[in-house]
Amino acid sequence: MSLNQDILDYYTERLSLLGKINVKRMFGGAGFYMNGRMFALTDGDMIYLKADEENRARFVSRKMEQFAPFEDKPEMRMHYYSLSSEDLEDDDALRELGKLAIEASTRAAAKKKSSGAKRAKTKK
Repeated sequence: MSLNQDILDYYTERLSLLGKINVKRMFGGAGFYMNGRMFALTDGDMIYLKADEENRARFVSRKMEQFAPFEDKPEMRMHYYSLSSEDLEDDDALRELGKLAIEASTRAAAKKKSSGAKRAKTKK
């Protein structure tokens, strides 16, 4: 599915409520970045927020669906959860859930940086 520019513009406008974001098109969808870290993505008709061990329960409790990028492989899932149209329209809900996603992306980047530093030390 090709990403409709009007939908992308709408998602970008709504997520800008969280602060300065950048958008990168990829694989027929787009990733939304803050401070160089992806915190949300769209596959065209849905938008998903990043989750991790610390915030996953919050997303699951809201009945947010986990992102499955391949129709023929439904067991393959990513750590992103669907944002309902109601939450996307509600500024307070969007700020709350968006903050959780941004925090998850920050933790993931720190974890990746930490493991990269450990690997560099073991190579010496």
